[in-house]
Amino acid sequence: MSKILVAGAGHGGLVAAIHLAKNGYDITVIEKCNPDTVGHDWHDWLSLDAFDRSGIDRPEKNTFSAGMPQGFRNPKATVMLRVPVGEDSICMDRKLLIAYLISLAEKAGVKFIFNTEILSPVTEGAKVKGLNLRDSERIYALYGDLVIDAAGMYSPVRRNLPSLCGIEKELEGTGVFHVYRAYFKNLTGEKTDPPYLINLFNRNIPGIGWTVTDEKYVDILIGKFGSAGSLTADEVNSSLDAFRKEFPFIGQEILRGGTFIDLPIKRMLPMLVCDGYAAVGDSAGMTVPLNGSGIVLSMNAGKILAETVMKAVGIYNKKSLWPYQYEYFHHYAKDLIIIDKLKDFFNYVKGEQVDYLLEKEILTPELIAVAGGAPLTFTPKQIGHILAVCPPLLKLIPPLVKNFRTLPFMDSVCRKMPEIYSEEAVNAWAEKYKSL
Repeated sequence: MSKILVAGAGHGGLVAAIHLAKNGYDITVIEKCNPDTVGHDWHDWLSLDAFDRSGIDRPEKNTFSAGMPQGFRNPKATVMLRVPVGEDSICMDRKLLIAYLISLAEKAGVKFIFNTEILSPVTEGAKVKGLNLRDSERIYALYGDLVIDAAGMYSPVRRNLPSLCGIEKELEGTGVFHVYRAYFKNLTGEKTDPPYLINLFNRNIPGIGWTVTDEKYVDILIGKFGSAGSLTADEVNSSLDAFRKEFPFIGQEILRGGTFIDLPIKRMLPMLVCDGYAAVGDSAGMTVPLNGSGIVLSMNAGKILAETVMKAVGIYNKKSLWPYQYEYFHHYAKDLIIIDKLKDFFNYVKGEQVDYLLEKEILTPELIAVAGGAPLTFTPKQIGHILAVCPPLLKLIPPLVKNFRTLPFMDSVCRKMPEIYSEEAVNAWAEKYKSL
């Protein structure tokens, strides 16, 4: 049976590993961290049906809590848009989730190599044949029939692929979300209403900031779109001061987190596969482009990838792996292109314009829900209202046109993605996809 290497203990890679190991494949996951430090030191929100759709048993109820209602606020905090929580929405500690997937993988027969750095892929021409690794004692190569890249947005595998592979190496600029996140002690046990408050353009920083209040802690995130530059310590401290001024119960003591990290906010990469290689999760650009949320997308992709690998019966090249990209794109990625365009548009908006968008009810809970996967629809009444109150935003028309001029062609490009791999047809499609 084929030997498959999974680079990184990411959600999508672990889901693929579980399914493949259950079906007799020889799977090895290589992870730079030790088992106790894998995963970000924070909670994440996801839906329970993500486990069902990815073919993974649901975790025990005592390992997660119910999701919570969200409130979106403009920079001046004069408007609150309340977005209800989905029925199967849950909140789960990221480390518990990774540990759960690792335990399932080990039960399925997956082997793990921890505390080992992935340096680069082993390649021969445009074919990936393994991974170059380094542990505390040596540098060595590990070979396999297929490498699944779940090593994150800065994956040393993807970034060191030969140009012949045709896979985009870097995620930068508008594709990066700079984030600071920390859990501070809640001094009084007080909670906000709703407990999950999201500020658009927090402190006029292009991005979002949030507070999530629990009786014991306050989870604070400060995020900045990469196109606006790096997130500085001064910006973080200024935002923290503002949060504490509004919510005096936020203490100074950091209970967990307190780190800067980058998340991908980019539509799916134009190519996810090459001979002997397939990218999944953050390494493939599988996140919601406005907020970097990618757990559900990655898990779903992991199942599709495993099914594709099993159908490939030992031949892992572009042609046999292409159905993975085709299926993932049509099930999930194509619906996120407009979110990617909306994110790029926010590069041109200022805080006072965001205030106007919410105060005049141009930006509504229904539109915000689109970022979470809800369908984008407008009633004639909504369109009439937007046209009536939009004149003060005429200066935004040029960037609107710039960012959304390709939308009329979006459906056509999506439908023309080749179902069967052909080098010429796929390359032609990829160029059109990049132009959207």
